Amino acid sequence: MVNYVAILVCGIAAMIIGSIWHGPLFGKAQMEVMGAPEMTPERKEEMKKKMWGMYFVQFVLALIQAWALDQVILHWAGMAGAVEIAIFVWFGFTVTVMGGGALWSGKPKKLSWKMFWIGIGNELVTFIAFALILNAWK
Repeated sequence: MVNYVAILVCGIAAMIIGSIWHGPLFGKAQMEVMGAPEMTPERKEEMKKKMWGMYFVQFVLALIQAWALDQVILHWAGMAGAVEIAIFVWFGFTVTVMGGGALWSGKPKKLSWKMFWIGIGNELVTFIAFALILNAWK
């Protein structure tokens, strides 16, 4: 049975973690990797206009991640090791997919791997939060 409240709380938690991770903690590094210092003021303004739509899509993606972790992984393996399962899924899928993305990004190696480390760190914290939330609601 899907606990929609727990999934919603996971989505909200992902947005909070992401805003802290990509804001005060690693925001400057994130902007460097994205090439923000070289962007024209017009390009920056154009990106700002698209932000709310991007936040909405990111929220939907977080809901899908939480649902998948809940339904596909935690129900099959049981809730006893929810955090361990989340870390296993993060390592087996997130790290490998984002690592491939870093390899083939076409960006300079230093920037590409900086983005990789920022991204997988955010996802690790998010997956652990999901596991704790989902485990608490079972």
